[in-house]
Amino acid sequence: NIIVDIVDGAGFDGEFGLGAVPTTLTGLVPLALSNLRVKFDRLHVVVQPGLSAALLQQVDRRQIDAAIVTRPIGLPQGLNFLKIADEPLELMAPPDTEDDDPLSLLRRYPFIRFDRNALVGQLVETWLQDQKIVVQESMELEDLEAIASMVMANLGVSIVPRRCVRNMNPLPVTRISLGHDAPIRQLGLVHRIDSAKTPVIEAVHHALLDSVVLGEFTKPSGDLHPVAEM
Repeated sequence: NIIVDIVDGAGFDGEFGLGAVPTTLTGLVPLALSNLRVKFDRLHVVVQPGLSAALLQQVDRRQIDAAIVTRPIGLPQGLNFLKIADEPLELMAPPDTEDDDPLSLLRRYPFIRFDRNALVGQLVETWLQDQKIVVQESMELEDLEAIASMVMANLGVSIVPRRCVRNMNPLPVTRISLGHDAPIRQLGLVHRIDSAKTPVIEAVHHALLDSVVLGEFTKPSGDLHPVAEM
């Protein structure tokens, strides 16, 4: 778990459990929390990484207060989904790739698959089946940085979300559109409708939306914020 202290605001004290899918942990989440830190003083945010299905269960069971997830086909009763951004899926290829035809590249080169247990992985699989493409699988990963590193090393191509907030110093891989029918991952903040922390949830959602407008996580200004004494 990653623990982040945040700054002052009336009623914004205590602990807030925030789940987040791994693809958001190096861009969207740190940027949003960095921006929140300058607004709210006594809020203690605990970030819980996980896949969407598991995080939805944790929100439903009140184990965490909210979670950044890929929108599922069906949302459990009692939960609300606040949209953050649409992230089209795209092909990731080695830096020197000259071919810009994603279907050709997928048929010719080894495929580094996004974890099929993740909702994004299921979107990828459905699209491949719709395109009638049989890939030559070489490995299956859930971490975008790991996938980009494998692609950078000329070990294959992959299909991943185009992140709404870029991380710092991304690897110079080639990114190719899947075309007008590319699947889209809808990212959102899920919470219980009856949550007692609605003002905090709304503040977190606004910070996430502001981060998407910025679009890139850069080095924040200011010093490390000390942990408040208990």
